[in-house]
Amino acid sequence: MAELAILLRDNSNASASVRLALKADQLSISVGKQPMQIPLPGASPIIMDLGSNRPSITVSGLADNIGMDTTNTTANAFFNMEKRTIQGQTYYIPYKNYLENQLIKFNTSTARNLQLELGDATTPDYSGSGTTASTGGGIYKVAIQQFQFSQMPAMEDRWTFSIQFVAQWREGIS
Repeated sequence: MAELAILLRDNSNASASVRLALKADQLSISVGKQPMQIPLPGASPIIMDLGSNRPSITVSGLADNIGMDTTNTTANAFFNMEKRTIQGQTYYIPYKNYLENQLIKFNTSTARNLQLELGDATTPDYSGSGTTASTGGGIYKVAIQQFQFSQMPAMEDRWTFSIQFVAQWREGIS
């Protein structure tokens, strides 16, 4: 996965007002399924899978104490934050307090539009035509379930974070 390939934003890439590129070192996607098992006296149980599932995504990584680009002196919410142009849009690498503020605000004001883009989402699935293979990435609509910040001794200049999201199916799955 490319550097800074985990993008968190409050809408689509073109429409978002907050675009964050996370310094992630671990990502996990899991799906909890809920089949039913009906016990029968003296017989093997009946198993019924009605197709219900609950996707969740966990991202963990590092966030610096302060913004690391002192040349970014614009007087706005992104003061001193490093920035990258990704897919024609400006994404900011958040410092700890900014990320914490946004995670709280995302929970209360933008939950239905929050998107997490993982890796290269240009071709999440093989289309069956041509030679374009799947890129393995995807876009997920998410809501923040829980987040945590921690510090380790001798690393007081940065924080480790973990964010757990509940998610809808990846775009393209029907």
